[in-house]
Amino acid sequence: LGVTVALVPEGLLPTLTLSLAVAAQRMAQRNALVRHLEAVETLGLTTVICTDKTGTLTRNELSAVLVWTPHGSARIDGEGYSPYRTIQFEPGSEDAVREAVTAAVMCAEGRSVLHDDHWVAEGDPLDAAVWSLTLALGVDADRLKTEHLLQRRFPFDPHRRRMSVVVDNTLIVKGAPETVLARCHGQTDRACSVADRLAQDGLRVIAVAKRTLAPGEAAANADPDHLERDLTFLGLIAFFDPPRPEASEAIAHCREAGIRVIMVTGDHPATALAVARQVGLVREHPLVLTGNELPADDAILGALIDRDEVVLARVKPEDKLRIARVLRNRGHVVAMTGDGVNDAPALHEADVGVAMGRSGTDVAREAADLVLLDDNFATIVAAIEQGRTTYNNIRRFLTYHLTDNAAELAPFVVWALSGGRLPLALSVLQVLLLDLGTDALPALALGVEPPAPETLQTPPPRRGLVDMSVLARAFLALGPTEALVELATFFLVLVHGSWSPGGSLPSPHTLLAASGAAFTAVVFGQAANALANRSDTLPAWRVGVRGNRAIGYALLGSFAILGTTLFVEPLARVVHQAPPPALGWGLAAIAVPAVFAADALWKRVMHPRTSSG
Repeated sequence: LGVTVALVPEGLLPTLTLSLAVAAQRMAQRNALVRHLEAVETLGLTTVICTDKTGTLTRNELSAVLVWTPHGSARIDGEGYSPYRTIQFEPGSEDAVREAVTAAVMCAEGRSVLHDDHWVAEGDPLDAAVWSLTLALGVDADRLKTEHLLQRRFPFDPHRRRMSVVVDNTLIVKGAPETVLARCHGQTDRACSVADRLAQDGLRVIAVAKRTLAPGEAAANADPDHLERDLTFLGLIAFFDPPRPEASEAIAHCREAGIRVIMVTGDHPATALAVARQVGLVREHPLVLTGNELPADDAILGALIDRDEVVLARVKPEDKLRIARVLRNRGHVVAMTGDGVNDAPALHEADVGVAMGRSGTDVAREAADLVLLDDNFATIVAAIEQGRTTYNNIRRFLTYHLTDNAAELAPFVVWALSGGRLPLALSVLQVLLLDLGTDALPALALGVEPPAPETLQTPPPRRGLVDMSVLARAFLALGPTEALVELATFFLVLVHGSWSPGGSLPSPHTLLAASGAAFTAVVFGQAANALANRSDTLPAWRVGVRGNRAIGYALLGSFAILGTTLFVEPLARVVHQAPPPALGWGLAAIAVPAVFAADALWKRVMHPRTSSG
């Protein structure tokens, strides 16, 4: 029974649960909502982030800056969704610009609204930008949509990359330029060239076209591809979506931390590449591929994109699922962002699915492990930093618990090997008190260690929580040191009380005092062990208690439990111990420098560069 109690770390489960819960709370304070606690640890192991562009690397606050038509263009000054904008028309272009914009607003489901003296998007940001541009042209968008009968709507489809409506027997199509222009009659080469140039400037571009339908044609055909043909091109509308100012720094942190960032977006490849350059995701040698260019063979795809500076554009939801799968098959821990209904399978496939809290759908949020309340890429990096911290904290208190197990087990091993001739240093109740009392508080404090400055300055950990380094440190260095001081304290107090090995049993008072001394030695040793485990490289005296007030309070709590169970006689009698003599206190105190020395020697051998000093 004693061996079983000594080997089972009863305090491990609450320590682990609280550590994950505290990490989740800290992430929530930084706008990252954890839906599954186990995702906290997985975040710390992330090696690849597959991130969307719009709203994650950019602010998703679109403003129309240019309308181009075959009859001339118009430039729009100002940012945001305010309709109070300055529009500069080229000669003879005003009517064509108005037609293109009013056609686009007929397709819009979102709008811009005045809220607390500030114009904001309600619904899709792109539609809201079109709505505000319509108001800037002096057209009442609400009245326009009320006066014209909406007969049919074909929603945006990620495969077709366009949507359309039928208004007063006129089909209006809005979508990606290459898909809309391919269905227009007449010469569209110039429009394609303009769209590409605008995309290279980092602008998001849509094309607008129309066709007058024959009576009853819309009702007779449910297939939008059949209706969206022989279109008349109306114009291009270009939008500016400013990059998030913190994205560049966050990507730099990822690069320093050994985490690859891959842009996976449905936007035009030129737009995606321009934004990737602006935020520092790509530098000199980018790889830019569209969804249609992805190799059919998974092994080839994995080898192709498993590198830095990768931009994947015009990607469909099934492509995102495949990308997550091939990267995982290559041994990566993948975090994948998504916001649409069709992104749910990819979020499930990734090790960590990340959904957008502001712009995402309920389906995406339900499928995700992490929800970004601010849709910000920097929040993912902050969550990964906390995940790494939690991973390190779990390894810290695992080492702490295993060290205590070695010290608790040693008395039973000695007693058993002697055939019961040597007294037992610790009782079963003392072991339980160590596990659930004096050890639990420092372990909990180790579980809430804050992130260290160097957390994102090393590659992602690729080892399990319990590996040979944890086991060796606990069972070859710290554990034997604690056990040696504990047993030496116990038997020297017995000898001081006139007991000799092989002689008669010690008196009950001497045995209780010696057992209390052994218990004290373990508590002191575990206090030193807690400080030693705050760092994997620095000796305990260079770490102390600074930076984590919980560790100081935890040690005070442990000493309070020690004093109470030693000097409150009813409690001491229950756990079978008594206050040690002065010799016992002195010997028990040796556990602190002994553990410090063993830990420092271990770190000097294992980490010679960082442990010196």
